[in-house]
Amino acid sequence: MELSEIIKDVERHNDICRQLLDIVQQENRWLSSLKADTSQIAALQKSKASLSKSLAEVVAKIQGHRAALQDASKNNPDAPKHKEIQLAIQSATDLIMKIVVIDRENEKLLMKQGMVPAESIPSSYQYRPSDALKAYQSNPS
Repeated sequence: MELSEIIKDVERHNDICRQLLDIVQQENRWLSSLKADTSQIAALQKSKASLSKSLAEVVAKIQGHRAALQDASKNNPDAPKHKEIQLAIQSATDLIMKIVVIDRENEKLLMKQGMVPAESIPSSYQYRPSDALKAYQSNPS
């Protein structure tokens, strides 16, 4: 397990999250404007779906790293904590929280403008940002 590889993968994750944040912010600006262009919004949603696939691949790598780190810490509990990894993961958590909040607002704007049927959007109970934060905090790396 190479520390630089772990950091590289977490940074790649953060880069994708930054791109997703840019997309949801653009989508929010379009939806908030009085002249929302459905073709532009559809293009943004397509970009979001494409990035989500890349994100899933990186998350799978990170999960493997996490398992390796947990095994290493069991074998050597006195090993120093890797601050660089912790900082990168904290940055990821912050980005994810921003994405979730803005994306949820976008869903509401889509419904308000009649661009998507209300029954096709899951309950907000499933997407509470506080639950996402708790999940990240309860599973420290």
